[in-house]
Amino acid sequence: MLLDIVKKMIRVTKGMTEDRIATIDASKEFVHHSDMFRGKHEVDYETCTGCDACNKICPVNAIVMKPLPLKKPNKIPEVNLAVCIFCGLCEDVCPVKPKAIKLSGGDFNMRAGGKHEAQDNFWVKVDVPEDWIEKKKEEEKIKAEAAAKKRAEMAAKKKAEAKEENNG
Repeated sequence: MLLDIVKKMIRVTKGMTEDRIATIDASKEFVHHSDMFRGKHEVDYETCTGCDACNKICPVNAIVMKPLPLKKPNKIPEVNLAVCIFCGLCEDVCPVKPKAIKLSGGDFNMRAGGKHEAQDNFWVKVDVPEDWIEKKKEEEKIKAEAAAKKRAEMAAKKKAEAKEENNG
């Protein structure tokens, strides 16, 4: 027991004091060579409902929800590939068909760059066209007007029924 502790202490001391040589130049090597790699993320803003399920299930918090000026979807996912472990849970949990967020499969080679600022280049950002947003706002307005009209009709119908009961 004591011998094991001494061996571990020697190994830790040796690891802290010896110079180490880098075996891979991260600025020239590609990352994500795993056999389990499922591909780069693709986000379809037209099918996304903004449910936030992908963000909630991500084990490394690589997904950020970008707000939209709409009621539904009121937010859309953006993925930081520098943080992502490409597990695919976001795709698996997506409730819509076809999936709003999916991994494309195949290879995706990212240069590590060696600098922290280089991570900003590894985002899957969703560019939602302004005309699509305007179209959705118009659809929301039409739905809201139809719902208000239906509520007014139901209220009038209840009022008429109540009046008829009082007279009858």
